[in-house]
Amino acid sequence: MDEKRRPNDIDVMLKKMIEIRKQIDPDANSVKSIIAIAIDELRSVYYPIKTKAQNKTEKPINIVAIIKENVVGSAEYFICEKNVLVRGLAVSPGYRRQGVARAIIEYIMLIAQKQDKTELALSTIKETGNTTAFLHMGFSVVSEAISEIFETVQGKQVTLVNMRKKA
Repeated sequence: MDEKRRPNDIDVMLKKMIEIRKQIDPDANSVKSIIAIAIDELRSVYYPIKTKAQNKTEKPINIVAIIKENVVGSAEYFICEKNVLVRGLAVSPGYRRQGVARAIIEYIMLIAQKQDKTELALSTIKETGNTTAFLHMGFSVVSEAISEIFETVQGKQVTLVNMRKKA
């Protein structure tokens, strides 16, 4: 007789294996590698428009996901007036679809709750397909617009999707 598993058993096992913490200096090379791979993949879809300046004056809080002492994911977030802004979420290809991104988002959710923020916010480019992943993590689309700072590799417009999730 087959023993039936509850749907959450795998999630529970993975959560026990995934540690999320603030990035420390020894993590830097692993994070750079993960981000470089993610950016290479995104650049096959879109690029920043060179004539448009991006505002990068604020310093984010950087976090990492660790499995068996290996950095397998990273993200950064900003504590804003009403919400927590998530940016630069990236997971090493060999660890995707294993709950790493969800664990990172859940960690940032806890930070938001401790800071009395009502929601997480993020933006993604629709053409990457990442909107679907964020919808599965409980985010909702709040707006879509043609991006003023990104375009496709062919120079065409891309859609910026702004998403929110209640904390």
